[in-house]
Amino acid sequence: MARRQGLSRALLRLRLLRKQDGIALIVSMGVLSMLTISGTTVMVYTTSNTKTSELSRSNEKAFSLSEAALNDAMAVLANPDNNALKQATLPSTEASASSAAYEDGTAKWWGVLDASTNVWKVSALGLYDNPAGPGLAQVRRTLTAKVPVTPTYLQPLNNPVWNYLYAGHTGSVCDQTLNNNIIGSSRMYVAGNLCLSPNVGLTQSTVIVGGSLDVQNNASVGSILSRVEAYVGGDCRYGTGVWGTCIGNQDARHIYSRIGVTTGVNADGVTVGVSHYPPVVPPPKADFEGWYENAIPGPAQTCTTFSGTPPTFDNNYPVRDNSLAVFDLTPASSYICRVGPGASTTLPSAITSVQTTIAVTSATGFPTSQFRIRIDDEVMLVTAGFGTTMWTVTRGVNGTTPALHASSQTVLWDDATPSGELSWNATTKTLTVKGTIFIDGSARITNSAVNTYNGQATLYLSGTFRATGSLCASVTLLVCAFSSWNPDTEMLTIVANGNGGQVNPGDSILVDNNFSFQGGLYGTNAIEFGNNVNTAGPVVGSQILLSNNLTTHDFPEITMVPAGMPSNDTVYAQPNPPQLFAG
Repeated sequence: MARRQGLSRALLRLRLLRKQDGIALIVSMGVLSMLTISGTTVMVYTTSNTKTSELSRSNEKAFSLSEAALNDAMAVLANPDNNALKQATLPSTEASASSAAYEDGTAKWWGVLDASTNVWKVSALGLYDNPAGPGLAQVRRTLTAKVPVTPTYLQPLNNPVWNYLYAGHTGSVCDQTLNNNIIGSSRMYVAGNLCLSPNVGLTQSTVIVGGSLDVQNNASVGSILSRVEAYVGGDCRYGTGVWGTCIGNQDARHIYSRIGVTTGVNADGVTVGVSHYPPVVPPPKADFEGWYENAIPGPAQTCTTFSGTPPTFDNNYPVRDNSLAVFDLTPASSYICRVGPGASTTLPSAITSVQTTIAVTSATGFPTSQFRIRIDDEVMLVTAGFGTTMWTVTRGVNGTTPALHASSQTVLWDDATPSGELSWNATTKTLTVKGTIFIDGSARITNSAVNTYNGQATLYLSGTFRATGSLCASVTLLVCAFSSWNPDTEMLTIVANGNGGQVNPGDSILVDNNFSFQGGLYGTNAIEFGNNVNTAGPVVGSQILLSNNLTTHDFPEITMVPAGMPSNDTVYAQPNPPQLFAG
């Protein structure tokens, strides 16, 4: 009995153990499943993090490429050989963008110039290889920035030719012949041989002749009482006398000279004598082709603000062929042509030299905070009245002098930076000029009054220039004021390439009888002056043709010239640092 009960208990324990084995299996399977799910979750999470990290790194690298693209675009705009105010300097769309290859990616850049504000919107794109695998679209990051551009109006003089009346022809017996007197004190430079006709008196303060000097009967250079500073590189003679080396005392040959203060033996400005070692002044060359493309306003960039009838700068760009009709710079009606920011208005009534509240015809386009204006040669600071037509001003700022100003005179926003301007006020006979301008034709002045101009500019003409009227930077009581003109602060230079037509055959420039010109003149061919002409400023031509009684007024030695002057380094507008980033 006891044995049977023990056997039963053993069988019961065995059955219980079998049941527990089933539970353990189930538990083991559950634990294994949980571990599998956990491991899978960890693997998925780790893989996701890895992909997210790779994508983040790819975005960062794409952004770095876009920054590199922006730097590349800025390098193009800042290149001194490029004009940062010309749309062609950068491609205008992504489809035409410039690009540079980098490790695992590409940088692209393009930009759109707003010529009315002188501001670029530059776009820079970084493209980086997709971490998900080859053949997939690259990761893209775009960066944009605004880049303001400051125009260049002035540059230091680097060719002394612009301090002379310069005749550049060489290779003839008489490269430059003077048939009439030149009265005055402007410096004169003849690259070749100079011949003075009988009875001509040359009274310039400095006379430089690269070749020989032939002085005919009763002609002279200077006088015993008023000696000039003369340099002659070749021989000289008087009348039908003997040629001789032109050095030392040449009074016998009617060359009344003193040794210059900086050149030659006994250089003291007092010792009688001619220097045989003339300074070398290189012949200037005008870049008509380059400025045809880069002048503002000009054939490639016409006015962004205009009124009246401004000039047509070309009628078949990009063909430079001198095909336009002659444009009158001083017509009966006013006109405005401006590129870039700026504004102008007029005075509805005259103002005195002491008024500190002035009325203007319109405030359109002027700033709504403190700014400067210019009326004639006076600069004023507007301190109140913004947005209205009644301004409070501080007179005579920036070293200028308060003065009377006539009714209808032009009022310019002086501290604006237009890239170029050519405008005319027909009421006050005032021409406003700024920058380098190109007309693929000829121009002239027809208004016989004494016209004035404000600004610094170089005007290129494929054709010729004729002045049937006076044009001066400094005018007092309707007369050109030669003694007060400062070419470093106000100068218009005319650069003409033509021959004949509205001027005499062989001429590029003609100033008619009895008129005055104050500024620079450059002619590929001859420059001719009529009877009783008064001029101040440099004159550069193959020859200078003179009628009776030309008077050349002294002008200060020039140290700064308008951008675009022939033979000076070509300078263009340059960009400011980028701003207003986005992306």
